[in-house]
Parts: sequence; structure tokens; C-alpha cells
Amino acid sequence: MGGVSLGVGAKNSDSMSPTGAQILNFNSAMKYRPMGNTGLMVSEISLGGLVMTESVHRYAIEHGVNLVHVAWDYLGGQAIRALGAGLKSLRDRVYIALKDDYPSIDEALKVLNTDHVDFLMFNRHWAFSARDAKIAETFEKLKNQGKVRFAGLTTHGMVKETTAAGIRTGFYNVIMPVLNQPNLEAMDEELRLARQRGIGVMAMKTMKGLRGLDRETAYLKKMLSNAAVTTVTKGIGSFDMFDAYLEALKEPLSSAEDRALYRYAQQNRSSNCMMCDDCKQACPLGVEVSTVLRSKDYYYDQMRDVETALRTYRQIPLQKVGDEACRLCRKCEPACPNGIAIVERLLAAREVFTRASSRWLVDAPNLSAPLTPGPSPPRGRGGQV
Repeated sequence: MGGVSLGVGAKNSDSMSPTGAQILNFNSAMKYRPMGNTGLMVSEISLGGLVMTESVHRYAIEHGVNLVHVAWDYLGGQAIRALGAGLKSLRDRVYIALKDDYPSIDEALKVLNTDHVDFLMFNRHWAFSARDAKIAETFEKLKNQGKVRFAGLTTHGMVKETTAAGIRTGFYNVIMPVLNQPNLEAMDEELRLARQRGIGVMAMKTMKGLRGLDRETAYLKKMLSNAAVTTVTKGIGSFDMFDAYLEALKEPLSSAEDRALYRYAQQNRSSNCMMCDDCKQACPLGVEVSTVLRSKDYYYDQMRDVETALRTYRQIPLQKVGDEACRLCRKCEPACPNGIAIVERLLAAREVFTRASSRWLVDAPNLSAPLTPGPSPPRGRGGQV
């Protein structure tokens, strides 16, 4: 990361919370919350790795952000490499949450220029997989080696059931579910349980389906009005966006903002997938509906990240997404709590990604290889995650 250098000045020295916990990279403009029972205080805004604007990330850390989430495969590996370059000078300023999609933990640590990560996030999308005993075995081995500190669960499939299963194991220190507008309401019980059990909550994909910075900052306030939510993890692609988010921390959600968010949610419910996977359970072939919609609606349309959209879509097995996958029986649609026109959206996604693949040179047999882009859509001033 180039640009502004980060010194340890009065605003960015470590400080103490009212409970006596030390706050890493403290800045009086930022707010901090306990990350469950870990003993760590983390910034209410944390950085997501699907938008990696280096100068903006450094600016955010200057202003008190102390938690960054990243995965090996984000942006075809560019995100973790960029973060690793920046951590040469910033490692003592931030906590790192790393998704477990790496080839090996040692390779990931080498790229990140660190000897450990603070949160190892196990990426699971079924209730039974969140309870897998091998997770604890893997984690304890790495913890004993000093390579990880705390365990987390991240999920964007069967979100409610998988999150609940993870909480009830008593194993995870942190959960990281999708908390867009429909899910914040649907996950109320799980969020209360997480708080009762001292589990931190990193909210991800929060702005999925939202349009406009005013709505985003209002929804940021809405999420943080829930005491169970520790931090909102967000890819931030502009200084203006970060400043607006930081400013939003100063004011509580107003009744007018709350009403406007409610109206927006109701008006857009049938277009906003909450990744519950009820449709997949109803489908005779188990078509990966939520992953298709996430690729098309979120990565491709909202984030304008063609590479991540194509990569995610192409990683779905052909029998779950190909021409023969959907029989147009529409058994999925009555199962959707939001009333999404699923078949229409699946066909639209198939058409979009067929066209997109013809514009991008894709090494289909090697899905871990970077995609080679042609002209891609311009990214907006603010990133989305």
C-alpha cells in the first residue's frame, strides 16, 4: 500500500475502554465494541477485502479502523497480496480475520507478512458443516502453533440455520453472517443468542440490495442499534464513503430514517435474496439458487466486480447451474419467503454470464487461476461489500 504513512500519534495511540480493555489503534473519531468474550475491542466499522482500494484502507486505519477481513480468493488473490504489502507497516495497528480458503495457512501468512492471524474464519454453509468436529481439531492445532488466536464462522448459505448451529456448538468466538435488510429481521433470535453467549458478530454483505449512500448510512445506524452487532464489515472504495460512514456513527438512527428503511425493504423485498436456501431445499435437483443470485445481483450488478461474479458462478457444479439444472418446475418459488421470481432470475443470470464469459478469457479447468479481463464496467465512487 502506498500513500499516507501511518505514525503513532496522539489520535492513534492505543487507549483503554471504559471496561479497562485496551483498544488497538484508538482514534477518538471511531467507536469500538467488545468482540464477544475475546477481550478485544474492535472498531464499529471494519474493512472487507472484496473492495481493496489501498489509499482508502490506509486512510480508514488512520481514522481508527482496527479490523480487516480478507480471503485468499478475493479479487483473484489481489486483495490478500495488497493487504500483505500494507501490513509490512500496519500489522501492529489491525486485527486480521482470514477466511479458511487458502492453499495452506503458512502460505497465507507469508503473503500477509505476519506470523499469525487473529481470527480464523471457517467458511461453512450447512448446519452440519458448522458442527464438524474437524474444525476444532484444525483450529486447536494451529492455535497451539501460535498461528491463530480465535475461531470464527462465516456463512452465506442457509444463513439462519448454519449460524444457529455454530452458536450452539459453543466453539466459535465470532460469527459472520449475511445481515442485509431481510436477514437482520430474520436473524433476531440468533443475534440475541450470540450476545447471551458472548460471541462477537461481524455483519457482512450488509448493503446488498441497497442503493444510495444515504440509505447505506441509515442502515449502518440500524445495524449498530442492535447491541449484538459488534462491527459492520464493509468494502469501502472511496474517501467520501468512509467519511460518511464515520460521520454516521455520531448520530443514532432517527425515526424518519427507520421508516424510510422499512418502506424501502418492503418495496424491494421480492428482489433481495436473504440466502436462506429454502428454495434450494424445495428444488428437486438442489440448484444453487442463492449462489447464482449472489453472483449476478450482488457481485456483477451492484459491485460491478465481473471477475468475482464470473469466478463464483463458474465454481458452481454444472449439474447445479447448467442448462440441464433447472427444469422450470418452479417448486422453488413458493418456498421463497421474499416472493422472488426465481426461475426468471436464474435464466437472466445464465444469459448474463454466457455473454460475460465471451468477453473475458477464462481458464475453465483451473478455477483458482485469475481471470483475464477485457473491458470491465467502471466501478462507482464507493465500493460495496
